Formats: sequence, structure tokens, C-alpha cells
Amino acid sequence: MSRSAGLWPIEQNHYMPGESLRSQMIAGCMKVINCGGVKTGENVIISADFNKLRIAECLAGAVLAVGAVPTIIMIPPTGAHGRELPAPATKAFEACDVFILPASFSQTHTTARVNAMKNGARGCTMCEVTEDMLCTGAIEGDFEECDRRGKKIGAMMAEAEEIRYETPEGTCLTAKIAGRPVQYETGIFKEPGTFASVPNSEVNISPIEGTSNGVIVGNVRCMNIGVIKDEPITLVVKDGNIVEAKGSPAANDLWKILCDYNDKTAFNIAEFGLGLNDKGNIYANNCNALGKFGVGHTGIGSSFAIGGKVKAPCHIDISYTGLHIFLDNKLVYDPMGIYEK
Repeated sequence: MSRSAGLWPIEQNHYMPGESLRSQMIAGCMKVINCGGVKTGENVIISADFNKLRIAECLAGAVLAVGAVPTIIMIPPTGAHGRELPAPATKAFEACDVFILPASFSQTHTTARVNAMKNGARGCTMCEVTEDMLCTGAIEGDFEECDRRGKKIGAMMAEAEEIRYETPEGTCLTAKIAGRPVQYETGIFKEPGTFASVPNSEVNISPIEGTSNGVIVGNVRCMNIGVIKDEPITLVVKDGNIVEAKGSPAANDLWKILCDYNDKTAFNIAEFGLGLNDKGNIYANNCNALGKFGVGHTGIGSSFAIGGKVKAPCHIDISYTGLHIFLDNKLVYDPMGIYEK
């Protein structure tokens, strides 16, 4: 649905057209638990907000079904992707073996998640998850295959000096990535210290600060905005930061959102990402869009949680179709598939 139609404002990003029965959601919840290899006796934190209570309860049921111990953290929606959690919630992450983050706003780029990983916990984000997403769409994907795809292209990223994203619509963005760790958020998080996105599935890398230059043309979705199919956003990038947003009312909205943070780090180019999941429904919601195989995205703002050095007041992803990825000027991915570098 088009954002410009005015029928699905971002304020209702938790909305779905009717409730799903818990009995329908439990299969998807069990798949999440299996992707994490959750075991008997493990302590599992489910960090959610008031919009996602039923989902949190179903995930807790799946945790109990395998003999693990769930604890639900329920807070008000934070209001911004990447905004820090309340101190008691952050503290709770320190004692978990596994964390699952079904929330209206992303908890990936938070101190709570980073500290949990440092302590050896593993987990997944389920940013903007809706009840129907546990029943159909991306949750039906083959996450083992997503993991194989992610590791294939991620291994090439890890060896590259420079990355370039291009699309037929006009995206042409380059950056230095030498020495930056690849984030394998493929859907599988069975080993200590691993992190995933479910039912989204992606691989991403954070560029070296100040090296990103070019143009981004988003035509799928933008966090905090919604669907931008009919309102493409063009972002001009210079020396690692967005310096102009143009092309549509949605672009004006994004520029205002970034300016309202009153923090220059909000304009930082934080991430180059690639979706890996064939089953994603591209315009259903942000999670499905970012994880759709072949859809590229650029993260704006915080990068400290994914291998970068910037801690910003936000992390906003903008996505686009027709992605071509070049590493050290060699084509390694286009809509036809993944190639050897």
C-alpha cells in the first residue's frame, strides 16, 4: 500500500487487518526458537513493548515448549529505531542466554543488545513484527539457505577494500570497508555471540566513517516514513554523511526527522545491507522488505552495534530494488544471483 494513499500511517506500524489466533502464530514462534537452537534450561529474555504483548506471550510459550525459561520485558514503545531502553530493561539483558526482540522500534542498535552479545548471549531482532508475520510470508523462508547465501557474499565483503551499490533507479554509493566485520543476520543464531534478524534475513557491513560518497535512491520503504514506492527518496551523500534529501514529500519528511534529532551523527551512513529471504513480501512491512532476497538497504545513523564507531540517536534503514553489488570494482551480486569475486 502506498504511503501517499494516507491509509497506513507509520504511527500504526504495529497494525494488522485482524487478529491472528495464537494457534496460528505458534508455528512461526517455534521456528524462531528452532533458528536459535534454544535448549532446556536456558534463560530467554523476550524484550517487547505494549503493542506486541500477544506476540511476546506466544514466543514465551514456544520457549517453554523446549524446556527453556522465558522472561518478558514489557515497556512503552521507544518511539525511535535504535533509541536506548530503560535502565532496568538494559540490566536484564546481562543475565540471559538468549534474547528475542519483538518490538515496534528496533532494539538492535542499543547498549542492551551489545552488552548481551559481549557476555556471550545470542539472539535475534524482530523489529516491527506483526502477528500475521508469524503465520505467512518471510517466516516461511528457508533460513538455512539464507545463511548459506549470506556467508557466501559476506566472505567476499570481508576481504574487500571498497564496496559500491548501484541500482537502475540511480543509486550509486561507494565506501571503504577494509577491516570492518561482516554482520550475518541471516536468521540462524545457534552459536554463542551470534545475532540474527527473523523473519527478516540479511547480511550487512558498516563502512569506514567519512568514506561514503554518492547517491541513494530509495523506492521500497524507509523506516519512520513507510512505503515510498510512489514517493522515491533521493539522498546525496558526501564524505560519510547525507547532505541533501530530495525528490518527493517523503524526502522532505525524512530530512525533517533527521534534523529534529539536532545531532549530526543522525546523518551518518552506517550500513550497506542485502536481503536474503525469497519469501519476503516486499511492501508488507519494513522487516519483510529488508529481508527480501535482492533488496538492498542503507542504514543511517548509529553503527556502533554493527562494527562501526558512531553512536547516534537513531538508526533508519532505506531500501531499494534492483541492487548490484561491486567489491573492489568487481560485480559480485545482481538480480540474477551471487558471483565469485
